[in-house]
Amino acid sequence: EIIMSSTSEVFAAMSEAVAGNGGKSLQRKFKGKVLFKINGDQVYSLDLSSPTDCKVAEGDIFDGKADLQVLCTEEVMGKMINKEIQPQQAFMKGMLKIKGKMNLAMKLTAVLAATRKKLPTSKL
Repeated sequence: EIIMSSTSEVFAAMSEAVAGNGGKSLQRKFKGKVLFKINGDQVYSLDLSSPTDCKVAEGDIFDGKADLQVLCTEEVMGKMINKEIQPQQAFMKGMLKIKGKMNLAMKLTAVLAATRKKLPTSKL
């Protein structure tokens, strides 16, 4: 059963995923700063640029200098988290817009997988 998670839940889970040792191993693979724009108005920053300070924050903490910008709807974000669509497929179908370093975009899948593991699986 697929449970659609809200954007705030997804980024709360991502925040947990990048904390501690999990974050350090993601950081080694990723090494970058990502700005997510969901539904055009919800903005989140993912900072995996330094091994000592991996974090997710609301808003643009990079002052417009993110390595990668990811733009999509809440629905598409949910589908990527739930593995219903791969980021590459979403991009090719025009459901996902990417600006910046394409090589980082390819590595998003690892971040999304780690995020999925932290999401609450049951809802009342």
